[in-house]
Formats: sequence, C-alpha cells, structure tokens
Amino acid sequence: MNYDERCAIASKDQGIDQLVSAINAKGISATVEQSGGFTMVAYIELSNDKYIYANPYGASTYDADGYLADIVQYDAPQDSTIIASAISNYLKNKGE
Repeated sequence: MNYDERCAIASKDQGIDQLVSAINAKGISATVEQSGGFTMVAYIELSNDKYIYANPYGASTYDADGYLADIVQYDAPQDSTIIASAISNYLKNKGE
C-alpha cells in the first residue's frame, strides 16, 4: 500500500473525509491533510497565512507560529455537520 492509499484509509477511518464533505457542502473549500503520524484533519486556508484544522472533536485556528484559538471543541466526536456549521458560523462572524 502506498502513502496516498494509507492517507485515504486513515481519513475515512477518522471521519475526516465525511467532515471535509460537510464543510464543502457549506460552500467552504476544505481538503484532507495529514498533521503527522497519519493523524488526518480537515484543512481550510484563510487569509494572512492563517488556517483552520478540524476533526470530529472540533476546530481551531492556526498561523505560521502555531495554535491561535479554538473555534469549537468537544470531549466526544460530533457529527460532521455540527463541526461544519461551527466553522461556517465562525467564518461569517469573523469575515475571513
């Protein structure tokens, strides 16, 4: 199995492919990225070198220096539509 196949399997197993689909359905461009060790995240590029990493537990903003702030965080995995809605609301309110 090659690297891309392993990433695809990890994304599906971790619910990231479903999350990316839910985010894209909100009109927000998201992709699947590996944040290290086959830990997959939904990635949303913002302006000024900022970005969002999201998974079924929540979403946070980052920049080149690292973590900035949580958008939303949960102790247990949430349905992808909940995380996608939180990201959409954040982007509407922040004007990103």
